[in-house]
Amino acid sequence: MPVVTIDWWSGKQEKDRRELVEEVSATVSRIAACPLEAVTVVIRDVGPAHWGSGGRLAADL
Repeated sequence: MPVVTIDWWSGKQEKDRRELVEEVSATVSRIAACPLEAVTVVIRDVGPAHWGSGGRLAADL
C-alpha cells in the first residue's frame, strides 16, 4: 500500500515527527481509500551539510 518518504532537516523533535506521521497517514488513508494501518511513512533526517538547493549546500547559506 502507500509508502510516503519525507526528507527534512535534522534537529526536529520526536513530537514533531509523531505529529507528521499521524497527519500524513490520515490524509493518505483518506485520499487513497485504504486502511490507516496500510500507510507507511518514512522520515529521513538530513543535515544541512548533506542538503543542496540552487547549486549550494544548505550549510553554506
